[in-house]
Amino acid sequence: MKAVRILQFGVVLITLLIAIWSQSWIIIAIVFAASILLWKPTFRIPLSFLKAKLSPIQFIITEWLLTVAIAIFAIGFAHNYLFSVILVQSSSMEPALSTGELIIIDKLSYGPSLATSSIHDYKRLKGISKIKSGDMIAMYFPEGDSALQDFPDEDYYFLKRQYERTKSYNKILDGPVVFKPVTKRKIFIKRIIALPGDTLSISNGNYFINQSFLKLNDKMISKYLLKSPSTKIDHKQLITQANKFYREKGDQIIEIQDSIVQSNNWENDLIRIEDPMNMPDAYVFPFRNSYFWNASFMGPIIIPTKGKTVKLKTTNLPLYRRIIEAYEENSLSVKGNNILINGKLTNEYTFKMNYYWVAGDNRKHSFDSRFWGFVPENHIIGKVHKFSSK
Repeated sequence: MKAVRILQFGVVLITLLIAIWSQSWIIIAIVFAASILLWKPTFRIPLSFLKAKLSPIQFIITEWLLTVAIAIFAIGFAHNYLFSVILVQSSSMEPALSTGELIIIDKLSYGPSLATSSIHDYKRLKGISKIKSGDMIAMYFPEGDSALQDFPDEDYYFLKRQYERTKSYNKILDGPVVFKPVTKRKIFIKRIIALPGDTLSISNGNYFINQSFLKLNDKMISKYLLKSPSTKIDHKQLITQANKFYREKGDQIIEIQDSIVQSNNWENDLIRIEDPMNMPDAYVFPFRNSYFWNASFMGPIIIPTKGKTVKLKTTNLPLYRRIIEAYEENSLSVKGNNILINGKLTNEYTFKMNYYWVAGDNRKHSFDSRFWGFVPENHIIGKVHKFSSK
């Protein structure tokens, strides 16, 4: 009996530590109530009281209702603080993850976030590890704060940029626009490329961090043109190892991991297809032709860090405008060459959060940071794990 009592109080102590870590008053209240019930003089009072007041059937029903309530609470706690399970919705992380694959979002690794939708109240509980370059993460879509009421799955800002670029009228933009808090936005699965404070560059589709070639490049899928005729390549082997194999404008196109091309010495027969340097793409962050950036050539970009102050001018404002206005909830206006934040003239800004740069392994089919910029730390849900290594 003594061992049982020790076990009971051990469970209460562990739960209390979890309650303190999660900073949840509800859990603390439950622990307090459980402690009272486990105290020997009061241990049998609730059960004896219920048995005296209820019929056997009513007592059984009450026990089941209490069990269901505890189960719902446990599931809710696990979902908010420990992990959740979702299906992969796109091919942007192939070959690491396939569409329809079941994955686990581990919230304990980085620590679960609290008050995610408010920059003033947001905080992240202590996790068991730090976010690292190369980690696969689940995140809320940063540009998902606004959506067309009648077309909720359309990217509102992308449609606006499309309209501004082509000057073609799209009547769906006239529809009502609704605001979505952070936790109500689409969940994206991407890979961490750059961390706060890193200097990122993209050259010929390859990522460079602090001027060093990123090893993750070799694992990513690139688009190649197959030279014709080619005598050195075993076409059956190529088709087997390629992610996609199709014709485009009369050319044979291969989408395949760079590491496979290199390990088979196919570089002379497969020509990698990338956008040309200095050919600006208005759909690429920060959506200004004056930067001459595209999906294959960008940067250098310094990833914003919490507490770091950056000098602002009209030429670099496009890089940070969304951070200042949307993610960190300030008003911003520009009058000539003057920048006003919250109505005050300024030439600098101090970041309130850490930011990250993410990408999909399937580079040519990934809607990632190249097309909408930085990821605020409060949008990161957790680390992604596969159910199996197969």
